[in-house]
Amino acid sequence: MQHETTPPFRFRTPPGWPTPSAEWVELRQAAEPAPGWSPAPGIPPAPEGWRFWAPVPRSFRGFVPAAARRLRLAQWIGLVVALLALAAVIVVAALGGLAVVGLLPLVAGIAVLVVCSARAGELADRTAASIRDDAAVWRRAEVPARARAAFPELDEDAAVAAWEAAAWGLPAVRPFAVADTAPKRSPLRHRTRTVVAVTAGAAALLLVVGATTAVDPVVRALQSDGQTLAYGLQDTAPDGSVPDGSGPDDDAPDQDAPDAGDQAPWTSDDGTVTASFIGDDETWQATCGAIDFADGCWSWQIDSECDGPARVTVGFSATEGGDDVRTDTRTVVLTSGRPLVLTEQGSEEWGGIRDVTCSTAPEHPVALTRVALDSDAEDADGSWPDGCVDYGCAGWEVTPEASCDSATVQFSVDEEVATLPGPHDLVVATALRAGEPVDVWAGGAWLPDDDATISQVTCG
Repeated sequence: MQHETTPPFRFRTPPGWPTPSAEWVELRQAAEPAPGWSPAPGIPPAPEGWRFWAPVPRSFRGFVPAAARRLRLAQWIGLVVALLALAAVIVVAALGGLAVVGLLPLVAGIAVLVVCSARAGELADRTAASIRDDAAVWRRAEVPARARAAFPELDEDAAVAAWEAAAWGLPAVRPFAVADTAPKRSPLRHRTRTVVAVTAGAAALLLVVGATTAVDPVVRALQSDGQTLAYGLQDTAPDGSVPDGSGPDDDAPDQDAPDAGDQAPWTSDDGTVTASFIGDDETWQATCGAIDFADGCWSWQIDSECDGPARVTVGFSATEGGDDVRTDTRTVVLTSGRPLVLTEQGSEEWGGIRDVTCSTAPEHPVALTRVALDSDAEDADGSWPDGCVDYGCAGWEVTPEASCDSATVQFSVDEEVATLPGPHDLVVATALRAGEPVDVWAGGAWLPDDDATISQVTCG
């Protein structure tokens, strides 16, 4: 581990604690402090359940065995097989054929997806435990050596105590007490359980949709022959409607891209601008994944032949073809031949680009200061967004001079990610309050001011 430039885990400093030195963090990788321990008297212990360590994605991947790449490939194969089988079931059912035969590959693909996801999580946990144990062995020899080098005039115990105090920037500190719980808690356990749960939930949804579609023609045929069998799945009526008229469960976690349905790309009258709905999960995760999408996140790719400022209007409605219940207008900068991805948060059922007008002057630029957030620094919110793990994100802490309820932040992203080429532009919206710092993130990048930059921030 000592040969790595960046350690695989970063220390999440609890409230009220000083920040330890990078050297201390390197030597204490994944070591869980004992309950109630704090660096010095007068410093409160960490809140109950506090996660002291978070992975640095790019560095952590270098420690994961090659088997993880094979598991990830198997996950993709399982997902592709399941989606192709689901599509075949739906098409065959629509044509009146025997769609039940498509359930076997659907179940097989889902099984591979869920099993590989669980095993990948277990492998990540074992890797984290190995990093922690290796660091403990290395630390037992390395800490006294570094302490004696830093304080040659002191004996070993006094030198170690002085080295620990210097690492925390305090006059004196308590000896570090490691939690003796067995088994020790993995820094990744909560995250891996969440990933497995989301994967299993999505797989169950695919299976329910496929089974409903496959069984429906059989039930209809039996009913038409005078049989009195009850309909098998109660959440969907035989005619495809929801019996109680309700929509999907709004309380369910929304971690997949919204369905593009039959949405055709929006095209300007002169044909110089097109806007396409982003419906594939990979590109959606790479753009919306760094956003708090508890209320849903929409994503569109805009391709333009014009250069310069433009106004983009997006409308949202409760029904297809219904009147807009909300309209957002964003000031962006378009570049010919360079795609721009516009993201919008919202829980409405339908949304689409209403207009893109080029060659208008930018409005209401927001004056602010910005500080890049790197993987070793503690950001204002205390942790990275969950969606940063797979595709990365570059973050900044910005402090505006004026408030704006819905500011438009445009990033320039150099990285190629999912279906998006490099470079491309990314637009996100956030609320700003004068003098209050807030974190903004560009998905699909790893390093701020290197892989991505903030192009402009406007109010509206």
